[in-house]
Amino acid sequence: MSKPSLTGKIAGLLDPAAIQLNLQATDKVGALREVAGLLAQKHCIGKFDVFFQEILERERVSNTALGHDIAIPHARTDQCSEIVVAVGRSARGIPFEAKDSQPVRLIFLIGTPKAMVTEYLRVVGNLARLLRQDQLRQALLAAPDPATFIQLIAQAES
Repeated sequence: MSKPSLTGKIAGLLDPAAIQLNLQATDKVGALREVAGLLAQKHCIGKFDVFFQEILERERVSNTALGHDIAIPHARTDQCSEIVVAVGRSARGIPFEAKDSQPVRLIFLIGTPKAMVTEYLRVVGNLARLLRQDQLRQALLAAPDPATFIQLIAQAES
């Protein structure tokens, strides 16, 4: 069986411990810190401060809010040895300068080793395609727990 990062499947990259369905942050930087912190708690990344600055720098270069409640902040980094994903959900939404001017309620934060360019592009592309599905987005916004959240993604990918 292939590693999830090689297939680009999102569900295989998700871990319930790296999904926060009740973000406390009320601004973009706070939300990014809170979601990135989930990866630090799981010991998936090396130096948190370096990783977090790389996420912020990528965000400065190009806003990762896609509209329709979604942002996919990401960074290619030396701070992880494999593709890692953390998810944050905000009921009230977070101002993120999205293209549609709406607040972001789902944040999928991705860290990828610098050498994994193809896999990185595949994962980000697959995630963006999945999240275009309105029915899936609505289900993810209503998911009662991380296990259900992952199951919804897996079903959408099958």
